[in-house]
Amino acid sequence: MRRAIRRQGRQLTSWIAVIIGLPIAILTIPLWVPLAALADLVGRLHRFPTVRLGLFAIAYMVHQWVALITGAWLWLTGGFGRRLDLDRHRRIQTWWAVSLLAWARRLLGVKLDFGDISGLPSGRFVLASRHASMVDAVVPIPLVCQDQGRFAHYVLKDELRWDPAIGLFGGRLGNEFVTRGRSTDDALAGIRAMAESALPGAAMVIYPEGTYASDRSRERIMASLERRAGNGGVSLDVVEQARRFRRLLPPKPAGFNQLLEAQPDADVVVVGHVGLEGVAELRGLRRRLPLEQPVTVRWWVHARSEIPGDPEARAKWLYLRWYELDIWVDDQLGVRFPW
Repeated sequence: MRRAIRRQGRQLTSWIAVIIGLPIAILTIPLWVPLAALADLVGRLHRFPTVRLGLFAIAYMVHQWVALITGAWLWLTGGFGRRLDLDRHRRIQTWWAVSLLAWARRLLGVKLDFGDISGLPSGRFVLASRHASMVDAVVPIPLVCQDQGRFAHYVLKDELRWDPAIGLFGGRLGNEFVTRGRSTDDALAGIRAMAESALPGAAMVIYPEGTYASDRSRERIMASLERRAGNGGVSLDVVEQARRFRRLLPPKPAGFNQLLEAQPDADVVVVGHVGLEGVAELRGLRRRLPLEQPVTVRWWVHARSEIPGDPEARAKWLYLRWYELDIWVDDQLGVRFPW
């Protein structure tokens, strides 16, 4: 009960912040744009990334306003409650994500190159994706929802409920929000329940790394593993395996296993991308904007018949796929930045 009250209070706070923030941001454009441009010039950032980020923040808040207004309209027309119109919600989610990506392309240079969009499994499947920034959280939407008109159910951090649109529509679209500090058993039970109720043909999206892959997160995770190895919590083999990753973080197989246990016929699609490195933190984001090269998105389909049934063997299988993905990312970055 307390968690639900805190969540509702947090959502209300984020709604108020967006509702108030948009008119303030627009009315103060004559003030903050020159200041942001000056900061860019002082920092020798001649493509004005701070100005671009400010304008994108306005576009983002406009999209939040649309989500809130649409949510109110759905409530007034009976779209909420247990028997809600899921397809209408999916169409709104798809529009929201694709439109936001379009503005990210105009203002920040974020262009997604999917290559040949074909070959995805026809039934339910697990989509295990690399995690480098907030942008890759919306990559499955144009891939699965826009192109094929299918659903995508996400395993997400509970902190994302601060986003008004995600907080408002996320639960209704069958996503599972994992709370920090929540017991592992409860979190895994929630993930399994999400998979069991997944709609036919849906993608069940999970980010096995659990957080953005960056130098800072890599150092933090390695320090934690080494500390646990010293206490006998994990074996030294696990630490050595984790050290092999150059670009990615070692995957956490527990949630991945729950999805496959709940859907015994689901295939697996491993998604990788290159081009979002260094943009998870504001400092790196300002240095790289606007992006000069497209974000290359590729995926590999693995039939369920090639995936081990034993959870421990399946965890090793996921590790091997993540090593392959790590090598692919490293090779791609070597081609883009040979120096």
